[in-house]
Order: sequence, then C-alpha cells, then structure tokens
Amino acid sequence: GRRKRHVKIRCSYSRELLETGAAIGSQSPADALRAGTWTKLICGASLEDLPQVRMLSEVYTLAAVDCIDCAADPAVVRAVLAGVAAANDVRRDAGLSLRKPYVMVSVNDDEDPHFRKAAFNPQLCPLDCPRPCERICPTRAISPGGVTNDLCYGCGRCIPACPLKLIAANTYVRSPAAVLQLLRDLPVDAVEIHTRYKRREPFAKLWSVLESWAVQDLKLIAVSFPDGADVEDHLQFMHATVRRSFAKDLVWQTDGRPMSGDVGRGAAYPSVKFAKKILQLLARENLSGFVQLAGGTNNATVEIMAREHVLGAAAGVAFGGYARKIVSDASNNDALKAALGLTLPIKCPVPALS
Repeated sequence: GRRKRHVKIRCSYSRELLETGAAIGSQSPADALRAGTWTKLICGASLEDLPQVRMLSEVYTLAAVDCIDCAADPAVVRAVLAGVAAANDVRRDAGLSLRKPYVMVSVNDDEDPHFRKAAFNPQLCPLDCPRPCERICPTRAISPGGVTNDLCYGCGRCIPACPLKLIAANTYVRSPAAVLQLLRDLPVDAVEIHTRYKRREPFAKLWSVLESWAVQDLKLIAVSFPDGADVEDHLQFMHATVRRSFAKDLVWQTDGRPMSGDVGRGAAYPSVKFAKKILQLLARENLSGFVQLAGGTNNATVEIMAREHVLGAAAGVAFGGYARKIVSDASNNDALKAALGLTLPIKCPVPALS
C-alpha cells in the first residue's frame, strides 16, 4: 500500500489573500484560455504523494488556477478533488465565490521522462557514501532504505549524482486499452497526451482508443511535446489526427526544459523560445489550438514572455516543480501568498504582494 504521511492541515488564510484569489479567478477555465490568462498546476504525471497532491490542489485552487494536472491514478484524482473541495469550503466560509478548475490527467504514448521512477538496491550502497542522491532529490523520495515510489516524480537528478552509478530509471507505458479502462471512470475534465516527435504511430494508436470517449466526455485535450527535429511536421500530423473528430478546446503544451523549473531562472528560457516558435507555426499553417508553456517555468517566465512578445499571444503557463517547491514547506498565508505570486502576473497586471 501507499506510505501514510502526516497531512498538514491549513485551517486559516487571511481575508485579503482569499479575496485576491477570488477576484482574479472570476473567469471560467475556458474563458481564461481565450483571454490569455490560463494557469495550470502540474502535480506531476508520476507524483503519487497523496497528502502533497491534496495540499497543492487546495492552495492553488485558492490562488485561482484554471486546471490541475495529475497522475492518471484514481487515488491521486480523489486527492485533487479533496483539495479543491477543501479550498471551496474555505471560500464558502468567507462568503466568496467557489472555484472549479479543470481536473486533468496525463498519459503517455510511449517512453517519456515524465513517466518513470528512480530505483536502486540500497544494499549495494557503501556505508561511507556521502549520499548526494538524497541531497539533490526535490521531494525527499530517497532514504537509506531506497526510493519511496509515491514521492518520486521521475526528475532524474539522482541518476548522474550517484558516484557508483547505481540508480536507474524505470519507465512505464500502459497499453492504449489499459489507459482507456483506467480513465473512463475517473471524474476528469481533460487529458494530456505526452509525446515526442517521430512518434506518429504510437500517438495515432493512443488517440484512436481515446477518441470516442474524449469527444463525448472531455472538455479539453492537451498535447505536451518537446522541441526537436521534425517538430513542425509532427505538430501538423497531431493536429490533423485530433481535429478529425475533436472540435473542443485543444492545447499545445511547449515542454521547454522538462521538470526543471525549480532549478533556477535560466530554466525558463527554452519554453518561451519554443512557445514563440509554435505560435508562429500555428499562424503560418493556419492550425488551431492554444499554446501553453511548461517545462522549466518559474517566477522568471512571465518577465521573459513579455520581453519576447509571447505574453498575451500564448494562452498561459503551467507551473510544476517550481510551484510545488515554493509551497511545500510553507503553511497558510505563506503558501497562498507564494502561489498568488505565480498566478497574479498572468491573471492581471496588479502590484506584487508586499
């Protein structure tokens, strides 16, 4: 079973911060996409730490995110819904409007770095090892006993850190039929497909299985992919494949530097550059869909977007590792204040919180 952890209860938030979150969250998720004010929280396609997912969902719902992206796991989805419900209980008690962000789950069409877990045999570790893997792990998933799977989201930083090269990454890919069986009964609004260029057959096969269900039950499909050779041809192929039947909202997630937003400000540049490239391609080829940044996004992203004339042209930004980092060890107002520091610059041009 999953390792039980203490759940941090967030019982009070300042009225000022709650009102700020309610004010900037007056748009529906669909309207935010069209206004260029869309924000998404990425819990992590492989993160199964249920107390952490619940806490993140509560804080970022109060901070007015439009979408919460999580692992395609029933227990994880329930944790997201519990966090959203807790946030709305807080808003209801304060007499503020309720918030219903889209719940999104991520799936992969083939091997992908977002869908993996670190693994090693702790009995092979020498007693005098300085254990750099523990220090570099952003979620404290590594201990003398090995890797706690629920806490690991597959960032891979521990792999080169191990001086004896004992750590490997276990990737996982479910069959399209298994994915559909898993997703069909989940109360989700959207699905994100992680893919890469030159993977036409796996993408088409996965979409053919999801297609009927997506057209009938989902509000949005997102496709996440990195830059690379032939990315323009692959984008056109994916557009033709999905738009054959899916006429609802379609989001192109530009995965600039995957799972690196908490590394530093410089990690934000690749996603902005890639988003600019995709925006130009969509316009040139007359392709539909919204562009949303991810992969290395952090507190420098909006500033760089403005400088590169991407702010307003793109639909918005998804925040993952950085969003998790800034609230993980905070409580109450500090966590909500930090979360609003990410959503406010996108939602509206208001002065920064003091």
